[in-house]
Order: sequence, then structure tokens, then C-alpha cells
Amino acid sequence: MKLFRVFLGIFLLVALFLGIAFFLPHTYRIEKSIVVNRPVNQTFQYLNNMKNWKDWSPWNTELDSSLVFFYSRNSEGTGARQYFRGGLYGCGRLNISNSTINERIDYDLWMNEGTITTKATFMFEALGGKTKLTWLDSGDVGNNPIFRYMLSSKISSTEQAFEQGLITIKRAAEEHTFNEIPALPY
Repeated sequence: MKLFRVFLGIFLLVALFLGIAFFLPHTYRIEKSIVVNRPVNQTFQYLNNMKNWKDWSPWNTELDSSLVFFYSRNSEGTGARQYFRGGLYGCGRLNISNSTINERIDYDLWMNEGTITTKATFMFEALGGKTKLTWLDSGDVGNNPIFRYMLSSKISSTEQAFEQGLITIKRAAEEHTFNEIPALPY
């Protein structure tokens, strides 16, 4: 009889754990913005070049000093890829999946041998000679009860990373030297 009570207690705890998880949110949306003191075309140009990402990304050599970056032949626009390898992040890649000039950049992140994946977007809005840059991430963790319990922690850490990343993007884009297109001689 005592053993039955132990099994019943364990069963009820598991059922309670799963029952509560069913009512927890499974979708999320993170949206953070900052104003960059550069025109939209320059802010877009800076972020559209995958080789610049290592300078501002919150997931960089400051967190993982063993991180090494490699790039696809095309390092700008749709299809541009950055590959990386490091002790903390393992092997991974960033891929610009869509680049619409001066409007948006959609990217996919595959990290730690694929155990961490995300799709996110940068949106660009002209504010006179400045840019309102918005970083968006949204998704669905599905029915996995552990992921549902961990969702608030994921949201909190991603919001902090986005805020820090946007501050770093702002500083890097404002300090970046852009190659001006020379005027044609006619």
C-alpha cells in the first residue's frame, strides 16, 4: 500500500507539472528599437554586410575568446553567410535569408550544432537623416513542457542581448567609415 501511494504521488506530480505547462504561453515576440544617427541607406549598408556582424553581435569574442569566423564568398545581402566555431557556441552559422534594400534584413541563426536556432529581423525606418532600427524575434516553442517553463527566461535573456546589441550597433554604425560612391565625371 505504501508503494502504491509513492507511485500515485509521483504520477500526480508529473500530471500537475504537465497540466500547468499546458496553460503556459508557447509563443513569444521580442521587439527592441534604437535610433541610429546615420541615414537609412548607411545603417542598412552596415548591417547588410555579414563581415560587420562580428563587431556588434552580442554573441562574439568577448563572451567566447576562442570564436573564429569564416564567410561565404558573398558576404552581403540575401544568401550571405557567416560560419563560426568556438568553445562556448560550438559550430554554427548566420545566414541572411532575405535582404530588402533600406527596409529589412531577415536572418537565421544556427548555433551549438543546431541545438539553438532562431529567425529574426531588422527593420529600418527613416527619421529624417537618422534611422529607427528595430530588432524583432518571434517564435513558438511548441508543446514541450520544459521549453514552456523556460520561455520567460529565454525572453528575458534575449531582450537583454538585443538591448546591448542595439547599443553596440548604434555605436559601430555611427563610427563606421562608409565608402562614398564617386560622382560620375559628366
